[in-house]
Amino acid sequence: MNDSFYFTKRWFAFFLLYVLVWYPVSFLLVSAYQATAHPAVYVAVNIFTPLWTLLVSYLYFRRAQNNWSARFVTAFGWIILMFVVAIVLVRPVYGLGWSSILNWGVINANWINVVAIIVGAIAAARPKRDLSKTR
Repeated sequence: MNDSFYFTKRWFAFFLLYVLVWYPVSFLLVSAYQATAHPAVYVAVNIFTPLWTLLVSYLYFRRAQNNWSARFVTAFGWIILMFVVAIVLVRPVYGLGWSSILNWGVINANWINVVAIIVGAIAAARPKRDLSKTR
């Protein structure tokens, strides 16, 4: 297998795990906030996605190719696929058009998820041990 090939079954499986938990939990949190307008729910709405992204990224990169190319491919690939899933589901779930998801405000708000994927990858990286210094 080519070392530059990052789109493996594992890559897609972790993305699927990411979305299958992220979308329903986000939907429930947004619904809870709309119903209660409670500040704690507002905080939960805003921190859930980056924290979930960080955790899934960390778990994925523990056993995946972990270099800068893989980090950026995963970060931008997962975010682009997340947007595709959100665009497909926005009409049936929320009754809104695709432009409610694909606009500069939403795209700009997702930079934190790109950062969370990269930070999760860096946290999962294990430093190479220098075996010459062990005795």
